[in-house]
Amino acid sequence: MTDASLLQHYLQAGETNISNLLLHHYKELGMTTSQFVLYLQFKSYQDRGIMNPDVRTIAKNLGTKERQVFEQLHQMMTNHLVEQKMRKMEDGKEDAIYDFSLLINKLALLNENDQEETIKVENTNTRVETFNQLEAEFGRPLSSMELQIVNDWLDKDNYSVIMIKLALRQAVMNSALNLQYMDRILQSWDRQGLRTERDINEHEKRFEQRKEAGQKPEKKTLKKPKIPIYKLGE
Repeated sequence: MTDASLLQHYLQAGETNISNLLLHHYKELGMTTSQFVLYLQFKSYQDRGIMNPDVRTIAKNLGTKERQVFEQLHQMMTNHLVEQKMRKMEDGKEDAIYDFSLLINKLALLNENDQEETIKVENTNTRVETFNQLEAEFGRPLSSMELQIVNDWLDKDNYSVIMIKLALRQAVMNSALNLQYMDRILQSWDRQGLRTERDINEHEKRFEQRKEAGQKPEKKTLKKPKIPIYKLGE
């Protein structure tokens, strides 16, 4: 994943403002509060197109000395949070600007790692919840072999928790509370490409309708007795 796509990734995840995200994580990146405020100063100018703001102006805004601003910038460069790059201007001349892309990329990676950790925790909780549902319906703890079967459903077969829940419902309705029965149901749905709750419910509804139609007794037509026809005069 490129630096630009990483940034886009975390912005799409719900954080629309880099400064707000950085506010909660700047210490995790090794920044001091002074460096965070210094970055905000540079960003406020660069967002307005002033890529190389006067350090004297920034020092005045912060109520500090130019030397302290340069010291903070040097420390941030040492920590790979900012770098100086040469920019070619319209008149052909070049000037040095402070580029904070390194900081933004680290922030994006940090956010991505946080999201992955959150997903891991959610998956673990969902897995435990699935085990609990099965044990509640079975009325007993799952054996180590049964736990492995369920883990394989989730990890190897990529059956969703919803699919397992619906297969359990079918097993309860048909009084067949065992994983082998559920496995046959899951394999059948998988072969037919049924993965969502809506698709599975519609499939089961159509199945029940066909089943009911096949069980309807055929209407028997009563045969009328044949009445012989006699010709008068015979």
